[in-house]
Amino acid sequence: MDEQIKAEKKAEKEKKRRRLILLRKIKVGGALCCSLALILYLLCAFVFFKIDTVEVVGVKDTNGNILPASSYYTHDEIIRVSGVETGDSLVRVSKREVEDVIETLLPYVGDVKVKKRYPSTLRLVTEDTHALYGADAGGGFTLLDKDFKVLNVSERLPLGSMKLVGVSFDSAETGATAVFVDEAFKNRINTVISACENAGITNITKLDLSNIANVRIVLDNRITFVLGTITDLPEKLSLGLKTMEAEYKDSAEAKIIIDVTDTERSYVRDDYSPVEDEYETELIEPETDYEPVPEEIPEEQPEEVPAEPENNQAEAVG
Repeated sequence: MDEQIKAEKKAEKEKKRRRLILLRKIKVGGALCCSLALILYLLCAFVFFKIDTVEVVGVKDTNGNILPASSYYTHDEIIRVSGVETGDSLVRVSKREVEDVIETLLPYVGDVKVKKRYPSTLRLVTEDTHALYGADAGGGFTLLDKDFKVLNVSERLPLGSMKLVGVSFDSAETGATAVFVDEAFKNRINTVISACENAGITNITKLDLSNIANVRIVLDNRITFVLGTITDLPEKLSLGLKTMEAEYKDSAEAKIIIDVTDTERSYVRDDYSPVEDEYETELIEPETDYEPVPEEIPEEQPEEVPAEPENNQAEAVG
């Protein structure tokens, strides 16, 4: 019995010894692998995979064709802003940092994807963004894209964008996302725009949120829908479109107000004010200063003076 116990203890010790040897081998092997990986990384980062080409391309359309990279900036401008230069390590380029700096410093670039093509090419895939909204900014407009990124401050509202009324910002720095005084306005704007898109309405030129209980949209600078609150928007917009089609389909120039605050009925109001809803839009380029064009003043015509008689003689006295 004692010999059996001694044999079992000896076997247990031998098992522990083999386990310790295996653990030591694993640790040594792991350390060697880590060292090798570090050496390879350092070689790749500082010796191999140097950038010799920086490409700027556009995104692909639905047919697979590559679109122009940008309508606003040249390829050289995009590359310069990215901070990437030939000779830099392709391994060490931070995709997120390059994307963020381009989107911030070049506001009209809406989306950037950085792609590494080993061994030596960096590709910048860019897509433009455009002004969808123009918020009142003290005599001008703060231009925002669909994600409320601040693109520019302009004296005029670009063609194809809508005027935002009744919103204000805590921060509106160019290239950054605007911070609203009341962030609930983002949801309200998105709710109205989404409902309009679902209803097939794409010609909104003004969105008035100055009174959240009496929200208004203006179509084509001439037809106002008074929505009231932003509840039941699908029903309200459907009623408004039917009324517009039935009453004014033959009058392309009519300027009207359609009240759809009640989901059961809509009606045309007679309190339209042409001064209230008219404003000028003009296609503009980014980062361009606009000076008001002076009105032409007609030349003053000299006042007509009656011609004097050829013989200016005194009247005869009888």
